[in-house]
Amino acid sequence: MDDCVYGQAASFVSQLPQPSAGSHKGRPAVTLTFAQSLDGKVSLPSQQLHLSGPESLAMTHHLRAAHDAILVGIETVICDNPQLNVRHMHPSQLPVVENPQPVVLDSRLRIPSTARLLTTPQADSRLKMPLIFTGPQHDPARRAMLEQMGAQIIVVPCSEGRLQIDEVMRELHHRGVESLMVEGGARVIQSFLASGLCSTIIVTIAPTYVGSEGVSAFPLPCSSLEPLLYQQFGRDMVMVAK
Repeated sequence: MDDCVYGQAASFVSQLPQPSAGSHKGRPAVTLTFAQSLDGKVSLPSQQLHLSGPESLAMTHHLRAAHDAILVGIETVICDNPQLNVRHMHPSQLPVVENPQPVVLDSRLRIPSTARLLTTPQADSRLKMPLIFTGPQHDPARRAMLEQMGAQIIVVPCSEGRLQIDEVMRELHHRGVESLMVEGGARVIQSFLASGLCSTIIVTIAPTYVGSEGVSAFPLPCSSLEPLLYQQFGRDMVMVAK
């Protein structure tokens, strides 16, 4: 990839608002980021959907490098099998960049033992094994298996079948996470939008129509956002808001 792409991504991330000292006492500062189509879709049921172009993808990976941890839900793990590490940066930076701590919300411990979040760190010491948040009704045998593989399992209360986000935030802060990047999927995005915990929201808009089968991040009316910055990355438009 052209060096200019990496330079644009680094410059963009450096312009993002930084949380003021003490403004997020007791929890991490949260950056919610996701890509959506022109018709507002972020995913397809049970299949992977690639929306970001290479330029905006480089921006996302620079953003990952700027955060202590990166969080996704179990549906994203099952559907996309992500690595949640930093790859799309200048090759000279990759050996020295610190990868974020992967965090998974998985109320019933459905994460496959073959997930790259579990297998890739075993071959690369620069990567961290995931923190997996689960509910009280998880399978103890699966917990033992995942812990044997090196994952850390953290039990938090559930409400209406979903993990309580406030408790997740407290546990992450207790473990030294001061900045958290939330990437999805749709249900996780919706939960964080509803929680009011997001300091910054970064939306990549791809020039693509997905159609009625797509899943929206905004299924219900929500309050308007305050745009802070717009920038084009290749074919994509990125908006920063709060």
